[in-house]
Amino acid sequence: MKRRVIKLGGSLLTRPHLLDDFYHWHSNQPPADDCLIIGGGQMIDAVREWDRLRPGDPRAVHWQCVAMLEHSMRHLAAAFQTDDRFSPVEILDSEDAWLNYSTLSRDSNKSSATLKFLRPEVVYDSASNAPLPENWSTTTDSIAMWVGLLCDASEVVLLKSCAISPADELSNWITNGIVDPACEVLASLENKLRVEQLPIQPTG
Repeated sequence: MKRRVIKLGGSLLTRPHLLDDFYHWHSNQPPADDCLIIGGGQMIDAVREWDRLRPGDPRAVHWQCVAMLEHSMRHLAAAFQTDDRFSPVEILDSEDAWLNYSTLSRDSNKSSATLKFLRPEVVYDSASNAPLPENWSTTTDSIAMWVGLLCDASEVVLLKSCAISPADELSNWITNGIVDPACEVLASLENKLRVEQLPIQPTG
């Protein structure tokens, strides 16, 4: 089965009907074994502002922010797990769980359409060989692309709250601040990359 990495932007986390919007979007996607990367949203924005006022060591601040992503991941995963529309939902929070996911053949009979929430530190930490800059130019955009490379995903989808021009390319998205500058390091994945706005569904 197709393997897909989905980054859910941090700016979406405070959207009141996020689960409804994601459900409607996801229902219209081809079946896949999905791996979700969750942004940090306002939590990371607060650290960014603090660092602007009282600058710290860029590398240390970067890895502190990566560690903080576990909070938003677990919080959102718990919400998905209580919503029957998204069953089954799993959490990849250990190396064994990640290896089980990433090495399973896409043609295996065990492969199924699931939603798996990844704790980023499982595959991206200060000891990993990721080529991403250890500073503010790297966000969950490029981390999601790195995860897609590691698991040989068929597609990497970056879901945003802002409007996206479907005619644009990676260089345009970087220039316009739609995706982070570090994505350029993984430009070889551009043919697998999809960046789009998560539509808001009518609530009636």
